[in-house]
Amino acid sequence: MKIEQTYLEDHQIEVTVEADQETFEKAKHLAAKELAKGKKIPGYRPGKAPYQLIVNHFGESAIIDHALEHFLDDIYPKILEEVEQEPYGPGQVKEIKSFEPPTFIFNIPLQPEVTLGDYREIRIKFKKTKVASKDLDEVIERMLSQQASVEVVEHAAEEGNLVDTSLDGYPAENDPEDDENYLLKNQPLPVMIKSKEEDSTKEWPFPGFSRQLLGVSAGDSLELTYEFPEDETVDEDYRGKEVLYKVSVEGIRERILPEFNDEFVKTISDLETVTELKEQIQEELSTQREMEEENTYINQILEAVLEEAEVKFPPQMLENEIEGEVRELETRLKSQGMDLEMYLGIQDMEEEGLREQIKPNAEKRIVQGLLIGKISESEDLDIDPEDITGEFQSIIQDHFGDDESSRTAYMKSGDSVALLNRVSSQVITKKTLDFLTAVAKGEEITDFLKKEEDNDSEQSPQKEIIETSDEAGEPDQAGSEPEQETETEEQD
Repeated sequence: MKIEQTYLEDHQIEVTVEADQETFEKAKHLAAKELAKGKKIPGYRPGKAPYQLIVNHFGESAIIDHALEHFLDDIYPKILEEVEQEPYGPGQVKEIKSFEPPTFIFNIPLQPEVTLGDYREIRIKFKKTKVASKDLDEVIERMLSQQASVEVVEHAAEEGNLVDTSLDGYPAENDPEDDENYLLKNQPLPVMIKSKEEDSTKEWPFPGFSRQLLGVSAGDSLELTYEFPEDETVDEDYRGKEVLYKVSVEGIRERILPEFNDEFVKTISDLETVTELKEQIQEELSTQREMEEENTYINQILEAVLEEAEVKFPPQMLENEIEGEVRELETRLKSQGMDLEMYLGIQDMEEEGLREQIKPNAEKRIVQGLLIGKISESEDLDIDPEDITGEFQSIIQDHFGDDESSRTAYMKSGDSVALLNRVSSQVITKKTLDFLTAVAKGEEITDFLKKEEDNDSEQSPQKEIIETSDEAGEPDQAGSEPEQETETEEQD
């Protein structure tokens, strides 16, 4: 068997294989016998007809197709031995060049590779900011807005007012006397007048419509024209046309905010005073800001690590990551009484568009995950098995509570090992990120590293937990997997 291999830019190898002709012919004869079993060929008992008659009966292409199934399965392991590369997943036949001699081209995805730079020299200043008073005011304004009442007013329309209108619309070049020319007729439309700072690009019936109503009063009528662009995103009925809108103002309503006082606080919370509510909001905003800043800082570190590193992975790895996220989305939608088709319809999107939307973040997660994994392998980090044990047992307790029978069954199942591996991975990831944070801040890192005396008595934390669970006994069947509730931060 002759083999030539070429490394491809997408971290696969292209392998051209010229196999032994005699071996392929034997595979064809075997395939012919299998196809002939149970099939009556005139003049011969089933399975006893000569090879050439079987070929004439089924056709050579059918014989070859059937032979390839076994032949490729037989030679593929030998190919992997020859190329001396660790595959990420199964290879694919890219091309069948010929059958005489049998020559095939395979694309084989390779395991990801990470080459790290000197990440211990990275230094990045951590920027910490305080919650501004305007941030607190914005939260309070939203609270007041959610509790606002709407009342009819007599004054002219202002920013923030709700204007009740009725619309007629037709192409400006058409005859308004013909009802068939109308795109809209007596269409009721309540319009909230936006401020200059607010985004009006998605307003209906056209961008900037709401501010055209500033100063109108109940009973007013006005005509507005808008020329729609020749754009595929615009409905065909409007595309490239100048449309004339006749607007009838039926009334003006205003949102009345409640007074921000102790009574208001009591109606929306279990607190008593304005001061208590402000303190609670301040604390929540500070916690949120701290998490955002830490997340931003970690992303900056990983970007700096990536600048000095080289990360390679095959396209199949990205496809699997995207597929996993689509399946997770389907699970979430199912819990909400929806399916993927319904969701895509609401989003006005094809599944391929969804996958393209997911792709950038999926690729980022892969790269960052590979970097973190490589660093955790390179550094002798001190991982306390009790951290993994505690988190694992906490999830089990939250899910099963006092149901010892189900707990025992689950602990003996493969699902418990899968959960343990995820918890272990999360703990190791957190430890690695904490280590990188200390490096980037120029802090002491010895506390993150395993002590020399610990290496001699090292035991896998997964093994320790599973051994502990063995005391629970052998069940008849496995329980369902508990939902993991540990919080993981997405690196945006």
